[in-house]
Amino acid sequence: MKHLLVILLCSICVSAYAQNKVTPYTKVDSSNFKKLYPYALRGEMNRVFEMLEIAKDADLSPRQQKIKHGYYQRFLYQTEDFDYNTTDPEIIDMFKRFQNYWRSVIIENVAQNLADSLFRDEMNHFLKKYYKPELSIEEIDNDYYALFQDFFESKDMHGIAMGKTGHLYDLYLWKDQEEIDYSIDLPEGQTVKVSVVFMRDFISNGWSHYTTYGHSYTGGWATPVKLFCVEESYGPKDEEDFLISYVSHEGQHFADYKLFPKLKQADLEYRAKLTELALAKTTTYEIINKFITNAKNDKAYAHPYGNYMVIKLLSHEIFKSKFESNLEKWKEVSIKKINRVALQLLKEHSQKLESLGAESIEEYITTL
Repeated sequence: MKHLLVILLCSICVSAYAQNKVTPYTKVDSSNFKKLYPYALRGEMNRVFEMLEIAKDADLSPRQQKIKHGYYQRFLYQTEDFDYNTTDPEIIDMFKRFQNYWRSVIIENVAQNLADSLFRDEMNHFLKKYYKPELSIEEIDNDYYALFQDFFESKDMHGIAMGKTGHLYDLYLWKDQEEIDYSIDLPEGQTVKVSVVFMRDFISNGWSHYTTYGHSYTGGWATPVKLFCVEESYGPKDEEDFLISYVSHEGQHFADYKLFPKLKQADLEYRAKLTELALAKTTTYEIINKFITNAKNDKAYAHPYGNYMVIKLLSHEIFKSKFESNLEKWKEVSIKKINRVALQLLKEHSQKLESLGAESIEEYITTL
């Protein structure tokens, strides 16, 4: 199964871009190079290469030139000398398999269901070969998520594999961590007490880190038991970037997992992003700019869609418009008003979910 997948990827890796070429929206130069990253963050690599194709080296900084050519080496030519941050041959082998799978979907355009099925089977065989030869493939497939965590522990590492971030199976793997207890006050009045695991020295921080060359990636996540934080993603722990955009955001997830146990990711992200804007005092406009930049009206992408719905509904309440993308207009609105309207939308959402059945509701904003 492994060889079938590798042959499929190699046979179409250079031609896929040309077959899907469309007219780019924006010419990239040194002043707007970051416009690439929202597309890369969603795995829309055809759009990234459309923009890179017309980006002249003379219009880019030396660092941007390096990233531009790095994209070709990483995704089209596969000639990159990648730093795996480990010498363990089994971990390197596993990471390469994830990279091949990610490319199969976002570059070669292998059908999602086919790529997922092939990869899941491949990784089941990987676990059997390197970790649990005594188990059958069926037994491994029934418990592969926990088995990967055990495999990483056997390597004196910490990690999560084969959960999905967006539409892709993902890999988070790090070498060191520290756990600290937090008490988090949320905007609707709840207080949650939870441990935060600060993760350090990453081998892999997910496919978004891989597609954006480390520019954009998961800064952390919540589970029903603990919160996990990529420590290097944030500045001082007494500033809003950490306290609001991480602690309060993930704390809202932690609370919502108990309040609305079946709620899907788009609604969860919508709620956590409103929490940020209900509480922020010094980073409000930065948060709004981030949401605008990374918004996408596509229900298949939970995070970008959550951004879109927050800005859309805030725009309706504040500007009486459909979607206000001009940051300068937002800066004319007081922070107190943004706090107040965000909290209003959060409360309205909570009330709607409760009226539809807190224990059973799966989604709401995707139906609007």
